[in-house]
Amino acid sequence: MNSSRPKIVMFNPLASPKMPYDGPPLSILAAVCMVDLEKFDVKVIDWHYKDFEKRLAAECADAMVFGVTCMTGYQIGTMLAAARLAKQVNPSIVVVCGGSHPTLMPEQTLENPLIDCVVVGQGPRTFKNLVERLAEGKSPEGVPGVGFKKDGRIVINEAAQREDINNFPRYPYHLLDNYEDYLVTTRFAKRAAYMLTSEGCPSNCSFCGEAALYKRRWIALKVDRVMDELAELKQRYNIDGVVIADSNFFVDERRVAEFCRRLIPLGITWGGTSARSDQLRRYKDETLQLMKDSGLDGIFLGVESASDETLKVMNKGAVISDTVVALQRAKKFGFDMQCSFVVGVPGIDVEKDFKNTMKFINDLRRQELASQFHVFIYTPLPGTPFLPAAVQQGYTVPAKLEDWISYEFHAHSPPWVPKKYAGITDQLSVYFMFLSGNARTVVRSVAPRRLMGLALLAERAVYHLSAFRVQHGFYSLPIEFKVAKFVLLHKSLFFGDKKLLF
Repeated sequence: MNSSRPKIVMFNPLASPKMPYDGPPLSILAAVCMVDLEKFDVKVIDWHYKDFEKRLAAECADAMVFGVTCMTGYQIGTMLAAARLAKQVNPSIVVVCGGSHPTLMPEQTLENPLIDCVVVGQGPRTFKNLVERLAEGKSPEGVPGVGFKKDGRIVINEAAQREDINNFPRYPYHLLDNYEDYLVTTRFAKRAAYMLTSEGCPSNCSFCGEAALYKRRWIALKVDRVMDELAELKQRYNIDGVVIADSNFFVDERRVAEFCRRLIPLGITWGGTSARSDQLRRYKDETLQLMKDSGLDGIFLGVESASDETLKVMNKGAVISDTVVALQRAKKFGFDMQCSFVVGVPGIDVEKDFKNTMKFINDLRRQELASQFHVFIYTPLPGTPFLPAAVQQGYTVPAKLEDWISYEFHAHSPPWVPKKYAGITDQLSVYFMFLSGNARTVVRSVAPRRLMGLALLAERAVYHLSAFRVQHGFYSLPIEFKVAKFVLLHKSLFFGDKKLLF
């Protein structure tokens, strides 16, 4: 090694070409937040970086460890491609894979010859302990939360205890090339930062991987710490907004109220965070008003189904009336609401469920209770309670790590879901973007002045066609959809390097 310190190269691979995440690689930064930077030379590389493959090859050539994260789906493919490159330039490098998929499928992940170790569960302390052990030339044996290979067999050590995330240091943003590159333009801010303030969820929805990952535990950062970090980001990068990327931010109403009170003096708007209908229905008017006063723009609401029968099968713990009341209250306070739905869960008639969902969505649109909708095909995820039911209905669990790559929430259909719904839900993802008005905002932001009139005219045409298709369930000959998808897949050609949160 060229440096006296052992080198660790961390890489964040692209998670989805259709809905790329433009924020900073928070999972990678979390993994190294406890690593002693005086003892180790840590390099963080992100798929956003120009010529990241060349940088990976150069940095991995003399590195001890190559750390990489992956979720179920497309990111497994980009993770494996990066691991293959690391091994080609440095066969002795130790490839360590963390994230949700290796946590839920550690043995299968380790069966891939490119993967040497996995971090199972919470990453910061486990990864720190692992790299210190490797730097001493010792085996990972006995390090809690680590899986590895020994004499041709797979060994999974005892589980690491999940800690209070307040025990961990702040994310080392300085390891990124330029944090400015990760600020995004949203409907509520021009320079919004991404932040995670909690992990996990106390609910036990049968289709969701959160319960399997976090064992229904919800751990939140103290509001003092959140405010200190936001104040620092505002001072250093002049942020004017924050996207709260928590899976379930609204678990604790008192914490939310304190967060809002403390945020008001900072003058930072916020949004993009997730909630449950039954939570918001119970919130006091005073809390909702505080949320509005603090600059909350909107909420992503996990509705999941328009049928109480389906919600019961999902073990959602909420009913449709919760959603209606929550949305009515949100409208009263002026929040922009997004609603997500899942169709095709095991044991439910797909055709009937989809029709109910679209009828409910059109009812909400007429009442102006929500501005944007997301309809996903149910995807059997590892570790979820629905997985056995999916197997009973003909689903085959992928036998190898790379077999999970094709998983997409719009384009992947389990055996009992007619394939047409994969295409329909993919179309809806674009139609709802136009119906929400987000596409018009983007056009106004990026279209050249000389072409603005033409661009806005095209946007209006697609808007009205989208409204017709959604209202009448007409999805044939989707020419405008294909054009819009081409533009979204090649954002940089049309919008340059500007980060836009659709």
